[in-house]
Amino acid sequence: METLLIQIFIFFLGACLGSFANVLIYRIPKAISIFMPGSRCPCCNISIKWRDNIPIISFFLLRTLCRNCKNPISIIYPLVEFLVALAMFVIWSLTGEFITFVIFGFLAFMLIVITFIDLKHSIIPDSLSITILLAGFVISPLNQHLGPDFVIRIIYSFVGIFSGAAIMYLIGFTGEKIFKKESLGGGDIKLMAGAGAFLGWEGVVFSLFIGSFIGTLVSLFLIYALKTKTWGDYIPFGPFLSMGIIFYILFFVR
Repeated sequence: METLLIQIFIFFLGACLGSFANVLIYRIPKAISIFMPGSRCPCCNISIKWRDNIPIISFFLLRTLCRNCKNPISIIYPLVEFLVALAMFVIWSLTGEFITFVIFGFLAFMLIVITFIDLKHSIIPDSLSITILLAGFVISPLNQHLGPDFVIRIIYSFVGIFSGAAIMYLIGFTGEKIFKKESLGGGDIKLMAGAGAFLGWEGVVFSLFIGSFIGTLVSLFLIYALKTKTWGDYIPFGPFLSMGIIFYILFFVR
């Protein structure tokens, strides 16, 4: 019973963090303060009351419509809240250790925010990627995944940062020479450097391989099945890199 209550609490905490993730996703690309003003409907700009701001639940209680202007509420809001809640629940269930949960729960939270911003705006804000990089290095002494003692963890984190940046830069440089145009954004390079700070160089390699594999499958599906993209069209790479990183967390972090 105690374990179940903890899991329910973790899921609810994740849903609340998901609500904050929605704030970041909406406001950071617009350069709006993430603290003030309070939550407002993007259509009528009227403040959202607390009872209409309960993660996941309010979306259905309001029947997917704003209480004031009756405009539809985007499905993205409850989706983000659910994904963050699910990520927190799964990471806690796999680790069961508070510090590890906090470290990789934070990383998963940031990756979900980055994914939805990149999907909508085709950018990975420096404020997010640099935060991941700095946070990963600063807390590396506590990151048991990186090694048995503090010194090794710090070194491994630094090596992960360097390898993430170097590998991605080399891929981008090579792609630019071959295709005669930018093939990899600076945000992707910083994102993988940040991932390296948390996961080490092995995590960078695994995440890049899985992310590239998933990205290739999705691209082929969009080009040949849905025919919504053609060769040469831009497809954000950040979401696929994020998926690769999350897969690494799920399979290798304990």
